[in-house]
Amino acid sequence: MMGILVLSILDAALTLYLVAHGASEINPVMNYFLQMGPAVFMTAKYLFTSIAVVIFVLLAQSVLPWSSRFTPQRLYQYALLAFGGVVVWEIVLVYRLVVRV
Repeated sequence: MMGILVLSILDAALTLYLVAHGASEINPVMNYFLQMGPAVFMTAKYLFTSIAVVIFVLLAQSVLPWSSRFTPQRLYQYALLAFGGVVVWEIVLVYRLVVRV
């Protein structure tokens, strides 16, 4: 579960860097918090992600019947993949900014 939190914080830091260099936040909820300042943005991002992680943990411990194709563990893997993809894309954007491609 720490992987999701680490990727979320990295996503937030890269977003702040990109916004400072002319990008915009397209998520309207996170853009609202971004308008309140970087500390509020980082805090909101961490809190929202932490809540999602708690939900993943609770689902993993639940006794609900899960189909063999969709389990809480798969949900966690999908979240890691999604955050990982966002972070990779942001790293590409930062690289393009730095080398002016």
